[in-house]
Amino acid sequence: GFLTVNPNSTVGYMFGIGIFLAAAIAYAVNRVSVHVEIKKRSTVIIISAVASLFFIFYVGAIAVLRYVTYRNPNYDFGIWSQMFYYMKTTFKPLTTCERAEYGLISHFAVHFSPIYYLYLPFYYIFPYPVTLNVLQVLTLASGVIPLLLLCKQKGLSKAATAAFAVIFFMFPALSGGTFYDLHENCFLVPMILWLFYFIEKDNIKGIIIFTILTLLIKEDAAIYPAFIGIYMAVGLKKYSKGAIVGCVSIAYFLIVSMFMNKYGLGIMDNRFSNYMTDSSTGSLMDVIRNFVTNPAYVLEQSFAPKKIAFMFYMFVPLGFLSLASKKASRIILFIPVILINLASNYQYQYNIFFQYVFGSLAILFYLAVVNYSELSEKVRRFMAYFAICMALVVSPACALSKKYYFDTYKTEKADIKDLNEAMRSIPKDASVTASTFFLPHLSDRDVIYEYKTIDKLTDYVVLDMRWGEISQSVIEDYESKGYEIIDKKTFLYVILKYDTNSIDF
Repeated sequence: GFLTVNPNSTVGYMFGIGIFLAAAIAYAVNRVSVHVEIKKRSTVIIISAVASLFFIFYVGAIAVLRYVTYRNPNYDFGIWSQMFYYMKTTFKPLTTCERAEYGLISHFAVHFSPIYYLYLPFYYIFPYPVTLNVLQVLTLASGVIPLLLLCKQKGLSKAATAAFAVIFFMFPALSGGTFYDLHENCFLVPMILWLFYFIEKDNIKGIIIFTILTLLIKEDAAIYPAFIGIYMAVGLKKYSKGAIVGCVSIAYFLIVSMFMNKYGLGIMDNRFSNYMTDSSTGSLMDVIRNFVTNPAYVLEQSFAPKKIAFMFYMFVPLGFLSLASKKASRIILFIPVILINLASNYQYQYNIFFQYVFGSLAILFYLAVVNYSELSEKVRRFMAYFAICMALVVSPACALSKKYYFDTYKTEKADIKDLNEAMRSIPKDASVTASTFFLPHLSDRDVIYEYKTIDKLTDYVVLDMRWGEISQSVIEDYESKGYEIIDKKTFLYVILKYDTNSIDF
């Protein structure tokens, strides 16, 4: 299955392989008395470390190469790169390229994400855009630590614990979510898993700390601890602790939403426009009302055929362990998965190659671990083997689908060298308008705009000629406004400069 699957393989084909494997594994589990045993905990640590290093170096290399080969767009990387430049110099999360029509604004007016300040000390030491890509990969990889501790807390064998670590790093959504650059959502993986760990240990300090850290990730991150709190009360009988976690999370969301609606650009409830009678005038209250009063419509939207692939990638590589429980209370933990990934018709929320998968990923791994701990020996052996096999089979269609970046870097070395020299020629104190893939490389400055997003005069205009999207008429239009070409390389870039004495910012 691993050898035949490729990035173009369909979900149907991989599902067919899964049926064959399921039959073979079921036969083996029933007929062959073979038990995989690991006697030393150090072996578990070594296996987990090797898997994590492969993930860090492979996925990290692709993240770095996206930047090096000028494939990081302004959305969503240039905005973070400039924001960290401002955070380093002013301690404020400011940008000019995120919502150029508003000028210089705080990112918190768009998304309230104080968690990013955890990256700032590292950015101070290594003040380069690519540092952010590396930090995201390390953040995701750190999720294996609470996962291993959770396995130990639930009494899993050393072999099963090692298996979960390997599946974690092969899981399609873990690597896939990094391939559209940087997002604060990456913090959801370790924070939610740590929260579950301390819930299982009944450690109130840990519960408080990681509830707060999860809330600081993003305004909509509150949905996870809110339903986790309900699950604590209903499923784990931790009534007071669950009520506190749930109520604090809901209150936090309402307060932050109120402030963002008043002082910022509001929360992005338009991504649930399919639950609004009128998408232009609808509100979050419309969404909530329709969720409560019309569950059949929610199911219709959530399980639409176009979302089948997402469900395959999220459930099959875990061997359906996330679903293998008779305890109805655990259904509560699927509600955030439905709300964030399945209910919306915003296509990126049910795509494993975007950041919206991270919170759901953490929940599904928690469910897989606790469900596994309660299954009979024969059943969990079957499901564990099936999970490992399917994680391995599906990986070529996901993580390995991006290996072409290595070839891209080799074939474009000369162009990359020319582009680097061209970017270095732009003065640091100059204002710039740049094409989306050039913007991150020029983002360490006070004023930078993405080409096409706004019509403002800047000291320099840097246009990307690689994709054939910039016509000669565009260049002539800039020349008519007072710009002149100062550097140009055919099919690569054009740099124009304006008489800065005439600019009024």
